[in-house]
Amino acid sequence: MYLYLLCHNNYIMKRIEVIIPHYNMSQAVRALQSLGLHFTHYETKGRGKASTLAVEFDRGTGTMMEEYNTNVTIMTVVADSMVDRVIERILNNMEDNEGKIFVYDVKEAIDIKSKGRGESVL
Repeated sequence: MYLYLLCHNNYIMKRIEVIIPHYNMSQAVRALQSLGLHFTHYETKGRGKASTLAVEFDRGTGTMMEEYNTNVTIMTVVADSMVDRVIERILNNMEDNEGKIFVYDVKEAIDIKSKGRGESVL
């Protein structure tokens, strides 16, 4: 049965991961909150196509380029039927066109306190 689900992509839950510059975080959070979604966010650093920032030191007499860009990763798990709505809401709320959205299949979700399983724990 697991092989059938894997081959036919019949997962009922999806994990949506949004990686954006930290200054766009409030726009993405508003998009998720407007849909009544719970989410987790954390600061991430990485290298991509965007240029890194120049940082001043020695009272502004010298500058150096940061090695990594500082981004925010926002993660939520939703029912498969909500994926398109969530992505559209995020895309429509973002003023800048920077960042990435990844969508992953979620095989199962378990609530530790209630021991509930599946979509009902979201």
